[in-house]
Amino acid sequence: MINDGRNAPLEDVKELRQAASVVHDSILEGISAIGSLMFWAAESESYDADQAKTDMYRLGEMLQSIARIAHGATHAKENLAYRLREKKQ
Repeated sequence: MINDGRNAPLEDVKELRQAASVVHDSILEGISAIGSLMFWAAESESYDADQAKTDMYRLGEMLQSIARIAHGATHAKENLAYRLREKKQ
């Protein structure tokens, strides 16, 4: 998550960029889906089953992305802790 690509091969940088784009988009779509679910839940007679399925898909995708972000944050934390220990020696 913190890798700025300075020392990474070009292909890795491209993959990181694409992954970041997908994560960004799925989080925004998931947030929109949450809003839609909340709005239409109050008007349950009008909430179309196909729209509910689309919203559930987007929520699932967003949650998967958030899990990746959390996993990346854990790796970043471990890497930073290592660097701090290295500098103290």
